[in-house]
Amino acid sequence: MKKSRMLAVLGGGIFCVAVMSLYRMLELMQGAELKQHMDKPNGQDEDLSLLQQKIERLELLLSNNNRLVATLRDTLIQRKASWETGRGANGSSGSARQLPGCRLAEEIKEGTDEVQLLDVYDLLPFDNPDGGAWKQGFDIRYQGNEWDEQPLEVFLVPHSHNDPGWLKTFDRYYEDQTKHILDNMLIKLSEDSRRKMIWAEISYFSKWWNGINEQKREAVKRLVGAGQLEIVTGGWVMADEANSHYFAMLDQLMEGHQWIQRHLGVKPITGWAVDPFGHSPSMAYLLKGAGLSHMVIQRVHYAIKKHFSQQRTLEFLWRQSWDSSPRSDITCHMMPFYSYDVPHTCGPNPAVCCQFDFHRLPGGRVFCPWRIPPQPITEQNVQESPSPIGPVPQKSRLFRSPVLMVPLETTSARRRARGRQFTNYQKLFDCPTSTRSCVKARFGTLSDYFSALSRRVAAGTTLPTVRGDFFTYADRDDHYWSGYFTSRPFYKRLDRMLEATLR
Repeated sequence: MKKSRMLAVLGGGIFCVAVMSLYRMLELMQGAELKQHMDKPNGQDEDLSLLQQKIERLELLLSNNNRLVATLRDTLIQRKASWETGRGANGSSGSARQLPGCRLAEEIKEGTDEVQLLDVYDLLPFDNPDGGAWKQGFDIRYQGNEWDEQPLEVFLVPHSHNDPGWLKTFDRYYEDQTKHILDNMLIKLSEDSRRKMIWAEISYFSKWWNGINEQKREAVKRLVGAGQLEIVTGGWVMADEANSHYFAMLDQLMEGHQWIQRHLGVKPITGWAVDPFGHSPSMAYLLKGAGLSHMVIQRVHYAIKKHFSQQRTLEFLWRQSWDSSPRSDITCHMMPFYSYDVPHTCGPNPAVCCQFDFHRLPGGRVFCPWRIPPQPITEQNVQESPSPIGPVPQKSRLFRSPVLMVPLETTSARRRARGRQFTNYQKLFDCPTSTRSCVKARFGTLSDYFSALSRRVAAGTTLPTVRGDFFTYADRDDHYWSGYFTSRPFYKRLDRMLEATLR
Protein backbone atom coordinates (compact mmCIF):
# COMPACT_ATOMS: atom_id res chain seq x y z
CA MET A 1 0.00 0.00 0.00
CA LYS A 2 2.85 2.41 0.87
CA LYS A 3 4.57 1.71 -2.45
CA SER A 4 1.41 2.41 -4.49
CA ARG A 5 0.77 5.71 -2.60
CA MET A 6 4.35 6.85 -3.16
CA LEU A 7 4.16 6.09 -6.87
CA ALA A 8 0.81 7.89 -7.19
CA VAL A 9 2.18 11.00 -5.42
CA LEU A 10 5.29 10.90 -7.59
CA GLY A 11 3.23 10.72 -10.78
CA GLY A 12 1.03 13.61 -9.72
CA GLY A 13 4.06 15.69 -8.81
CA ILE A 14 5.64 15.12 -12.21
CA PHE A 15 2.40 16.17 -13.93
CA CYS A 16 2.07 19.38 -11.87
CA VAL A 17 5.70 20.38 -12.43
CA ALA A 18 5.35 19.84 -16.19
CA VAL A 19 2.16 21.97 -16.43
CA MET A 20 3.56 24.80 -14.29
CA SER A 21 6.78 24.84 -16.31
CA LEU A 22 4.91 25.13 -19.58
CA TYR A 23 2.67 27.87 -18.15
CA ARG A 24 5.68 29.85 -16.93
CA MET A 25 7.43 29.46 -20.30
CA LEU A 26 4.34 30.73 -22.13
CA GLU A 27 4.06 33.69 -19.76
CA LEU A 28 7.70 34.69 -20.27
CA MET A 29 7.42 34.37 -24.03
CA GLN A 30 4.29 36.48 -24.12
CA GLY A 31 6.02 39.15 -22.02
CA ALA A 32 9.01 39.19 -24.33
CA GLU A 33 6.84 39.43 -27.43
CA LEU A 34 4.85 42.29 -25.88
CA LYS A 35 8.05 44.21 -25.16
CA GLN A 36 9.28 43.70 -28.71
CA HIS A 37 5.92 44.93 -30.03
CA MET A 38 6.19 48.10 -28.00
CA ASP A 39 9.69 48.68 -29.31
CA LYS A 40 8.71 47.99 -32.95
CA PRO A 41 5.13 49.24 -33.55
CA ASN A 42 5.39 48.92 -37.33
CA GLY A 43 5.95 45.10 -37.40
CA GLN A 44 2.65 44.13 -35.73
CA ASP A 45 1.47 41.57 -38.33
CA GLU A 46 4.84 39.86 -38.51
CA ASP A 47 5.09 39.66 -34.72
CA LEU A 48 1.64 38.19 -34.34
CA SER A 49 2.44 35.48 -36.90
CA LEU A 50 5.64 34.61 -35.04
CA LEU A 51 3.78 34.50 -31.74
CA GLN A 52 1.15 32.17 -33.25
CA GLN A 53 3.85 29.75 -34.45
CA LYS A 54 5.42 29.64 -31.00
CA ILE A 55 2.06 29.01 -29.36
CA GLU A 56 1.36 26.15 -31.75
CA ARG A 57 4.78 24.70 -30.92
CA LEU A 58 4.05 24.93 -27.20
CA GLU A 59 0.70 23.24 -27.74
CA LEU A 60 2.48 20.36 -29.50
CA LEU A 61 4.96 20.03 -26.65
CA LEU A 62 2.12 20.11 -24.15
CA SER A 63 0.29 17.35 -26.07
CA ASN A 64 3.40 15.17 -26.04
CA ASN A 65 3.83 15.84 -22.34
CA ASN A 66 0.21 14.81 -21.69
CA ARG A 67 0.77 11.53 -23.50
CA LEU A 68 3.90 10.89 -21.40
CA VAL A 69 2.02 11.57 -18.18
CA ALA A 70 -0.84 9.31 -19.30
CA THR A 71 1.60 6.49 -20.03
CA LEU A 72 3.14 6.93 -16.57
CA ARG A 73 -0.31 6.84 -14.99
CA ASP A 74 -1.28 3.63 -16.81
CA THR A 75 1.99 2.00 -15.77
CA LEU A 76 1.35 2.88 -12.13
CA ILE A 77 -2.14 1.40 -12.33
CA GLN A 78 -0.82 -1.84 -13.86
CA ARG A 79 1.93 -2.14 -11.22
CA LYS A 80 -0.58 -1.61 -8.45
CA ALA A 81 -2.87 -4.33 -9.82
CA SER A 82 0.11 -6.69 -10.20
CA TRP A 83 1.18 -6.17 -6.57
CA GLU A 84 -2.34 -6.77 -5.31
CA THR A 85 -2.55 -9.99 -7.36
CA GLY A 86 0.84 -11.11 -6.05
CA ARG A 87 -0.20 -10.63 -2.42
CA GLY A 88 -3.36 -12.62 -2.96
CA ALA A 89 -1.85 -15.45 -5.02
CA ASN A 90 1.68 -16.47 -5.94
CA GLY A 91 3.12 -13.17 -7.07
CA SER A 92 4.30 -14.46 -10.45
CA SER A 93 1.08 -15.98 -11.76
CA GLY A 94 -0.27 -12.64 -13.00
CA SER A 95 2.85 -11.98 -15.03
CA ALA A 96 2.91 -15.53 -16.35
CA ARG A 97 -0.57 -15.14 -17.83
CA GLN A 98 0.65 -12.16 -19.87
CA LEU A 99 3.64 -13.98 -21.35
CA PRO A 100 2.86 -15.44 -24.77
CA GLY A 101 3.56 -19.16 -24.97
CA CYS A 102 3.98 -19.52 -21.20
CA ARG A 103 2.46 -22.75 -19.94
CA LEU A 104 0.95 -22.51 -16.48
CA ALA A 105 1.22 -25.34 -14.00
CA GLU A 106 -2.56 -25.46 -13.74
CA GLU A 107 -2.87 -26.06 -17.48
CA ILE A 108 -0.43 -28.99 -17.65
CA LYS A 109 -1.39 -30.67 -14.40
CA GLU A 110 -2.96 -33.98 -15.34
CA GLY A 111 -4.19 -35.04 -11.93
CA THR A 112 -4.38 -34.19 -8.27
CA ASP A 113 -1.45 -36.48 -7.37
CA GLU A 114 1.19 -34.08 -8.67
CA VAL A 115 3.83 -32.18 -6.73
CA GLN A 116 5.10 -28.78 -7.87
CA LEU A 117 8.30 -28.12 -5.93
CA LEU A 118 7.87 -24.34 -6.16
CA ASP A 119 4.58 -24.77 -4.32
CA VAL A 120 6.29 -26.96 -1.72
CA TYR A 121 8.97 -24.32 -1.16
CA ASP A 122 6.27 -21.69 -0.59
CA LEU A 123 4.42 -24.02 1.79
CA LEU A 124 7.22 -25.08 4.14
CA PRO A 125 8.46 -22.93 7.03
CA PHE A 126 11.96 -24.45 6.73
CA ASP A 127 12.32 -24.72 10.47
CA ASN A 128 14.12 -27.59 12.16
CA PRO A 129 12.18 -28.87 15.21
CA ASP A 130 13.60 -31.81 17.11
CA GLY A 131 11.92 -34.94 15.76
CA GLY A 132 13.20 -37.28 18.46
CA ALA A 133 15.24 -40.31 17.39
CA TRP A 134 14.96 -39.06 13.82
CA LYS A 135 16.15 -35.55 14.60
CA GLN A 136 15.06 -34.00 11.32
CA GLY A 137 11.87 -35.99 10.98
CA PHE A 138 9.10 -37.32 13.18
CA ASP A 139 8.05 -40.36 15.17
CA ILE A 140 7.08 -43.29 12.93
CA ARG A 141 4.62 -45.83 14.31
CA TYR A 142 3.19 -49.06 12.95
CA GLN A 143 0.84 -51.73 14.25
CA GLY A 144 2.73 -54.81 13.14
CA ASN A 145 -0.06 -56.35 11.08
CA GLU A 146 0.39 -54.13 7.99
CA TRP A 147 2.08 -56.97 6.10
CA ASP A 148 -0.06 -59.93 7.17
CA GLU A 149 -1.57 -60.26 3.72
CA GLN A 150 1.40 -59.06 1.70
CA PRO A 151 4.93 -59.47 3.16
CA LEU A 152 7.33 -56.55 3.08
CA GLU A 153 9.93 -57.14 0.38
CA VAL A 154 13.33 -55.67 1.34
CA PHE A 155 16.33 -55.31 -0.97
CA LEU A 156 19.63 -54.65 0.77
CA VAL A 157 21.81 -52.93 -1.85
CA PRO A 158 25.58 -53.06 -1.15
CA HIS A 159 27.37 -50.05 -2.62
CA SER A 160 30.62 -48.13 -2.31
CA HIS A 161 30.97 -44.44 -3.16
CA ASN A 162 34.43 -43.40 -4.37
CA ASP A 163 35.12 -39.72 -5.04
CA PRO A 164 37.81 -39.05 -7.67
CA GLY A 165 40.00 -36.25 -6.33
CA TRP A 166 38.36 -35.84 -2.90
CA LEU A 167 40.96 -35.06 -0.18
CA LYS A 168 43.55 -37.14 -2.03
CA THR A 169 44.81 -37.27 -5.58
CA PHE A 170 43.03 -39.62 -7.94
CA ASP A 171 45.87 -42.15 -7.85
CA ARG A 172 46.40 -41.98 -4.08
CA TYR A 173 42.68 -42.47 -3.41
CA TYR A 174 42.71 -45.47 -5.74
CA GLU A 175 45.77 -47.07 -4.15
CA ASP A 176 44.59 -46.48 -0.57
CA GLN A 177 40.95 -47.50 -0.96
CA THR A 178 39.37 -48.21 -4.32
CA LYS A 179 41.74 -50.93 -5.49
CA HIS A 180 41.21 -52.97 -2.32
CA ILE A 181 37.45 -52.46 -2.36
CA LEU A 182 37.14 -53.78 -5.92
CA ASP A 183 39.53 -56.66 -5.23
CA ASN A 184 37.42 -57.69 -2.23
CA MET A 185 34.22 -57.25 -4.23
CA LEU A 186 35.40 -59.75 -6.82
CA ILE A 187 36.34 -62.29 -4.15
CA LYS A 188 33.21 -61.98 -2.00
CA LEU A 189 30.69 -61.98 -4.83
CA SER A 190 32.34 -65.01 -6.39
CA GLU A 191 32.05 -66.94 -3.09
CA ASP A 192 28.24 -66.77 -2.89
CA SER A 193 25.78 -66.18 -5.73
CA ARG A 194 23.31 -64.58 -3.32
CA ARG A 195 25.64 -61.63 -2.75
CA LYS A 196 25.25 -58.55 -4.91
CA MET A 197 26.69 -55.08 -5.33
CA ILE A 198 26.41 -51.92 -7.43
CA TRP A 199 29.18 -49.65 -8.76
CA ALA A 200 28.94 -46.15 -10.26
CA GLU A 201 32.29 -44.43 -10.91
CA ILE A 202 33.75 -45.76 -14.17
CA SER A 203 36.95 -43.68 -13.91
CA TYR A 204 38.06 -45.84 -10.99
CA PHE A 205 36.58 -49.04 -12.35
CA SER A 206 38.46 -48.64 -15.62
CA LYS A 207 41.73 -48.04 -13.78
CA TRP A 208 41.17 -51.22 -11.74
CA TRP A 209 40.22 -53.13 -14.90
CA ASN A 210 43.50 -52.14 -16.55
CA GLY A 211 45.42 -53.65 -13.63
CA ILE A 212 43.78 -57.09 -13.43
CA ASN A 213 44.48 -60.15 -15.55
CA GLU A 214 42.22 -61.72 -18.16
CA GLN A 215 40.96 -64.39 -15.77
CA LYS A 216 39.64 -61.78 -13.35
CA ARG A 217 38.13 -59.82 -16.20
CA GLU A 218 36.17 -62.88 -17.27
CA ALA A 219 35.01 -63.34 -13.67
CA VAL A 220 33.76 -59.73 -13.61
CA LYS A 221 31.84 -60.30 -16.85
CA ARG A 222 30.22 -63.40 -15.34
CA LEU A 223 29.15 -61.44 -12.27
CA VAL A 224 27.68 -58.70 -14.46
CA GLY A 225 25.89 -61.23 -16.64
CA ALA A 226 24.47 -63.06 -13.62
CA GLY A 227 23.10 -59.83 -12.14
CA GLN A 228 25.35 -59.94 -9.06
CA LEU A 229 27.28 -56.81 -10.07
CA GLU A 230 25.36 -53.93 -11.59
CA ILE A 231 26.95 -50.84 -13.12
CA VAL A 232 24.68 -47.92 -12.19
CA THR A 233 24.52 -44.52 -13.96
CA GLY A 234 27.73 -45.42 -15.79
CA GLY A 235 29.27 -41.95 -15.76
CA TRP A 236 33.00 -41.33 -15.59
CA VAL A 237 32.26 -39.68 -12.22
CA MET A 238 29.20 -38.97 -10.07
CA ALA A 239 28.71 -35.54 -11.62
CA ASP A 240 27.84 -32.32 -9.84
CA GLU A 241 24.43 -31.09 -10.97
CA ALA A 242 24.59 -27.41 -9.95
CA ASN A 243 27.69 -25.78 -11.46
CA SER A 244 28.48 -28.19 -14.27
CA HIS A 245 27.68 -27.20 -17.84
CA TYR A 246 25.33 -29.62 -19.54
CA PHE A 247 28.07 -30.47 -22.05
CA ALA A 248 30.36 -31.65 -19.23
CA MET A 249 27.57 -33.71 -17.68
CA LEU A 250 26.81 -35.31 -21.01
CA ASP A 251 30.44 -35.80 -22.02
CA GLN A 252 31.41 -37.70 -18.86
CA LEU A 253 28.27 -39.83 -19.25
CA MET A 254 29.19 -40.70 -22.83
CA GLU A 255 32.77 -41.51 -21.83
CA GLY A 256 31.61 -43.95 -19.17
CA HIS A 257 28.92 -45.59 -21.29
CA GLN A 258 31.29 -46.12 -24.20
CA TRP A 259 33.82 -47.79 -21.89
CA ILE A 260 31.14 -50.07 -20.42
CA GLN A 261 29.85 -51.07 -23.84
CA ARG A 262 33.35 -51.72 -25.15
CA HIS A 263 34.59 -53.84 -22.20
CA LEU A 264 31.47 -55.30 -20.52
CA GLY A 265 28.92 -55.25 -23.33
CA VAL A 266 26.08 -53.90 -21.18
CA LYS A 267 24.10 -50.69 -20.89
CA PRO A 268 23.16 -49.07 -17.55
CA ILE A 269 19.43 -48.79 -16.89
CA THR A 270 19.42 -47.35 -13.35
CA GLY A 271 20.95 -44.18 -11.89
CA TRP A 272 22.66 -43.69 -8.53
CA ALA A 273 23.34 -40.12 -7.33
CA VAL A 274 23.98 -40.10 -3.57
CA ASP A 275 26.61 -37.34 -3.32
CA PRO A 276 25.83 -34.38 -5.65
CA PHE A 277 24.89 -31.38 -3.49
CA GLY A 278 21.34 -30.98 -4.74
CA HIS A 279 19.69 -32.54 -7.76
CA SER A 280 18.70 -31.07 -11.12
CA PRO A 281 15.95 -32.21 -13.50
CA SER A 282 18.46 -31.57 -16.29
CA MET A 283 20.50 -34.56 -15.11
CA ALA A 284 17.33 -36.65 -14.94
CA TYR A 285 16.57 -35.61 -18.53
CA LEU A 286 20.05 -36.61 -19.71
CA LEU A 287 19.80 -39.98 -17.95
CA LYS A 288 16.42 -40.60 -19.54
CA GLY A 289 17.86 -39.79 -22.94
CA ALA A 290 20.75 -42.17 -22.27
CA GLY A 291 18.33 -45.04 -21.81
CA LEU A 292 17.95 -45.09 -18.02
CA SER A 293 14.47 -45.52 -16.60
CA HIS A 294 15.06 -45.38 -12.83
CA MET A 295 17.29 -43.41 -10.45
CA VAL A 296 18.08 -42.81 -6.77
CA ILE A 297 18.88 -39.42 -5.17
CA GLN A 298 20.06 -38.55 -1.68
CA ARG A 299 21.26 -34.99 -0.94
CA VAL A 300 17.98 -33.06 -0.68
CA HIS A 301 17.10 -30.36 1.86
CA TYR A 302 16.08 -32.05 5.11
CA ALA A 303 12.79 -30.12 5.22
CA ILE A 304 11.88 -31.39 1.74
CA LYS A 305 12.72 -34.94 2.81
CA LYS A 306 10.50 -34.61 5.86
CA HIS A 307 7.62 -33.27 3.77
CA PHE A 308 7.95 -36.03 1.16
CA SER A 309 8.10 -38.61 3.95
CA GLN A 310 4.92 -37.28 5.55
CA GLN A 311 3.14 -37.32 2.19
CA ARG A 312 4.63 -40.73 1.26
CA THR A 313 5.94 -39.35 -2.03
CA LEU A 314 9.56 -40.53 -1.71
CA GLU A 315 9.03 -42.73 -4.76
CA PHE A 316 7.82 -40.61 -7.66
CA LEU A 317 7.86 -39.96 -11.38
CA TRP A 318 10.21 -37.06 -12.02
CA ARG A 319 8.83 -35.06 -14.95
CA GLN A 320 10.28 -32.06 -16.75
CA SER A 321 8.49 -28.79 -15.94
CA TRP A 322 7.97 -28.00 -19.61
CA ASP A 323 6.57 -31.41 -20.54
CA SER A 324 2.84 -32.08 -20.34
CA SER A 325 3.27 -35.73 -21.34
CA PRO A 326 4.93 -38.63 -19.49
CA ARG A 327 7.60 -39.16 -22.15
CA SER A 328 10.27 -37.47 -19.99
CA ASP A 329 9.28 -39.31 -16.78
CA ILE A 330 11.94 -41.21 -14.87
CA THR A 331 11.07 -43.23 -11.75
CA CYS A 332 12.96 -41.77 -8.81
CA HIS A 333 13.60 -42.93 -5.24
CA MET A 334 14.57 -40.29 -2.68
CA MET A 335 16.42 -41.51 0.41
CA PRO A 336 14.56 -40.13 3.43
CA PHE A 337 17.32 -39.79 6.02
CA TYR A 338 20.45 -37.73 6.66
CA SER A 339 23.10 -39.68 4.74
CA TYR A 340 23.82 -42.81 2.71
CA ASP A 341 25.86 -44.63 5.37
CA VAL A 342 24.38 -47.60 7.26
CA PRO A 343 23.33 -45.67 10.42
CA HIS A 344 21.10 -43.46 8.24
CA THR A 345 19.67 -45.95 5.76
CA CYS A 346 17.98 -48.86 7.56
CA GLY A 347 15.55 -46.74 9.60
CA PRO A 348 14.85 -43.48 11.40
CA ASN A 349 16.98 -44.19 14.50
CA PRO A 350 20.72 -44.02 13.65
CA ALA A 351 21.71 -45.44 17.05
CA VAL A 352 19.78 -48.64 16.26
CA CYS A 353 20.85 -48.83 12.62
CA CYS A 354 24.49 -48.49 13.62
CA GLN A 355 24.14 -51.81 15.45
CA PHE A 356 23.52 -53.39 12.03
CA ASP A 357 26.70 -51.94 10.52
CA PHE A 358 29.04 -54.88 10.99
CA HIS A 359 31.90 -52.87 9.55
CA ARG A 360 31.87 -51.16 12.99
CA LEU A 361 32.32 -54.29 15.09
CA PRO A 362 34.46 -53.76 18.22
CA GLY A 363 38.18 -53.79 17.54
CA GLY A 364 38.01 -52.06 14.16
CA ARG A 365 39.00 -48.57 13.08
CA VAL A 366 35.42 -47.33 12.82
CA PHE A 367 32.96 -47.35 15.71
CA CYS A 368 29.39 -46.29 16.48
CA PRO A 369 29.31 -42.74 17.90
CA TRP A 370 26.16 -43.63 19.86
CA ARG A 371 28.30 -45.98 21.99
CA ILE A 372 26.21 -49.07 21.33
CA PRO A 373 28.39 -51.24 19.08
CA PRO A 374 27.09 -53.99 16.79
CA GLN A 375 27.55 -57.60 17.80
CA PRO A 376 28.43 -60.54 15.54
CA ILE A 377 25.32 -62.55 14.62
CA THR A 378 25.22 -65.95 16.30
CA GLU A 379 22.68 -68.72 16.73
CA GLN A 380 21.91 -67.30 20.16
CA ASN A 381 21.17 -63.66 19.28
CA VAL A 382 19.89 -64.04 15.71
CA GLN A 383 16.28 -64.45 16.86
CA GLU A 384 16.25 -61.43 19.16
CA SER A 385 15.36 -58.93 16.43
CA PRO A 386 11.71 -59.01 15.25
CA SER A 387 12.86 -58.17 11.69
CA PRO A 388 15.98 -59.10 9.72
CA ILE A 389 17.26 -55.53 9.69
CA GLY A 390 15.98 -53.93 12.90
CA PRO A 391 13.89 -50.79 12.25
CA VAL A 392 13.19 -51.53 8.59
CA PRO A 393 9.40 -51.81 9.20
CA GLN A 394 9.41 -48.22 10.49
CA LYS A 395 11.15 -46.99 7.36
CA SER A 396 8.67 -48.83 5.15
CA ARG A 397 5.81 -46.71 6.53
CA LEU A 398 7.22 -43.75 4.59
CA PHE A 399 6.54 -45.48 1.25
CA ARG A 400 3.37 -46.46 -0.57
CA SER A 401 4.40 -49.91 -1.76
CA PRO A 402 5.47 -53.00 0.25
CA VAL A 403 8.83 -52.90 -1.54
CA LEU A 404 11.76 -51.29 0.23
CA MET A 405 15.32 -50.45 -0.79
CA VAL A 406 17.94 -50.29 1.99
CA PRO A 407 21.43 -49.13 0.89
CA LEU A 408 24.32 -50.96 2.57
CA GLU A 409 27.53 -48.96 2.39
CA THR A 410 30.56 -51.22 2.07
CA THR A 411 33.48 -48.81 1.81
CA SER A 412 36.01 -50.77 3.85
CA ALA A 413 39.21 -51.55 2.04
CA ARG A 414 39.90 -54.44 4.42
CA ARG A 415 38.88 -57.88 3.20
CA ARG A 416 37.96 -59.09 6.67
CA ALA A 417 35.59 -56.17 7.35
CA ARG A 418 33.79 -56.62 4.02
CA GLY A 419 33.31 -60.31 4.72
CA ARG A 420 31.68 -59.44 8.04
CA GLN A 421 28.95 -57.44 6.32
CA PHE A 422 27.96 -60.20 3.90
CA THR A 423 28.29 -63.04 6.43
CA ASN A 424 26.34 -61.47 9.29
CA TYR A 425 23.51 -60.21 7.09
CA GLN A 426 23.10 -63.57 5.42
CA LYS A 427 22.64 -65.14 8.88
CA LEU A 428 19.86 -62.63 9.55
CA PHE A 429 18.21 -63.40 6.20
CA ASP A 430 18.35 -67.15 6.72
CA CYS A 431 16.90 -67.23 10.25
CA PRO A 432 13.53 -69.11 9.96
CA THR A 433 11.41 -67.56 12.72
CA SER A 434 7.67 -66.97 12.67
CA THR A 435 8.07 -63.38 13.86
CA ARG A 436 9.92 -62.55 10.65
CA SER A 437 7.45 -64.04 8.21
CA CYS A 438 6.15 -60.56 7.40
CA VAL A 439 9.57 -59.38 6.13
CA LYS A 440 11.42 -61.00 3.24
CA ALA A 441 14.94 -59.57 2.95
CA ARG A 442 17.84 -60.34 0.63
CA PHE A 443 20.77 -58.73 -1.13
CA GLY A 444 19.84 -56.98 -4.36
CA THR A 445 20.78 -54.44 -6.99
CA LEU A 446 18.91 -51.32 -8.04
CA SER A 447 17.43 -53.24 -10.96
CA ASP A 448 16.11 -55.89 -8.55
CA TYR A 449 14.44 -53.23 -6.42
CA PHE A 450 12.95 -51.20 -9.27
CA SER A 451 11.69 -54.35 -10.99
CA ALA A 452 9.81 -55.32 -7.83
CA LEU A 453 8.48 -51.76 -7.51
CA SER A 454 7.30 -51.81 -11.12
CA ARG A 455 5.37 -55.00 -10.43
CA ARG A 456 3.65 -53.31 -7.48
CA VAL A 457 2.81 -50.28 -9.62
CA ALA A 458 1.33 -52.56 -12.26
CA ALA A 459 -0.73 -54.21 -9.53
CA GLY A 460 -2.26 -50.92 -8.42
CA THR A 461 0.27 -48.87 -6.43
CA THR A 462 0.28 -45.29 -7.73
CA LEU A 463 3.29 -43.00 -7.80
CA PRO A 464 2.96 -39.18 -7.78
CA THR A 465 4.45 -36.92 -10.44
CA VAL A 466 7.02 -34.33 -9.34
CA ARG A 467 8.16 -31.25 -11.27
CA GLY A 468 11.05 -28.98 -10.33
CA ASP A 469 14.57 -29.16 -8.89
CA PHE A 470 16.03 -29.96 -5.49
CA PHE A 471 18.19 -26.90 -4.83
CA THR A 472 19.53 -25.49 -2.55
CA TYR A 473 20.73 -28.41 -0.42
CA ALA A 474 20.97 -28.13 3.37
CA ASP A 475 21.85 -31.06 5.62
CA ARG A 476 21.05 -29.41 8.97
CA ASP A 477 19.78 -26.12 10.43
CA ASP A 478 20.81 -23.28 8.09
CA HIS A 479 23.85 -25.11 6.68
CA TYR A 480 23.17 -24.43 3.01
CA TRP A 481 25.62 -25.95 0.56
CA SER A 482 25.69 -22.95 -1.76
CA GLY A 483 29.17 -21.47 -1.28
CA TYR A 484 30.58 -23.62 -4.05
CA PHE A 485 28.21 -21.95 -6.51
CA THR A 486 30.60 -18.96 -6.69
CA SER A 487 33.90 -20.14 -5.15
CA ARG A 488 37.14 -20.80 -7.12
CA PRO A 489 36.17 -18.72 -10.17
CA PHE A 490 39.58 -19.22 -11.82
CA TYR A 491 39.18 -22.99 -11.95
CA LYS A 492 35.57 -22.71 -13.09
CA ARG A 493 36.67 -20.44 -15.94
CA LEU A 494 39.50 -22.82 -16.84
CA ASP A 495 37.05 -25.72 -16.82
CA ARG A 496 34.74 -23.91 -19.25
CA MET A 497 37.64 -23.10 -21.58
CA LEU A 498 38.73 -26.74 -21.65
CA GLU A 499 35.15 -27.82 -22.36
CA ALA A 500 34.99 -25.40 -25.27
CA THR A 501 38.23 -26.84 -26.64
CA LEU A 502 36.82 -30.37 -26.39
CA ARG A 503 33.69 -29.33 -28.27
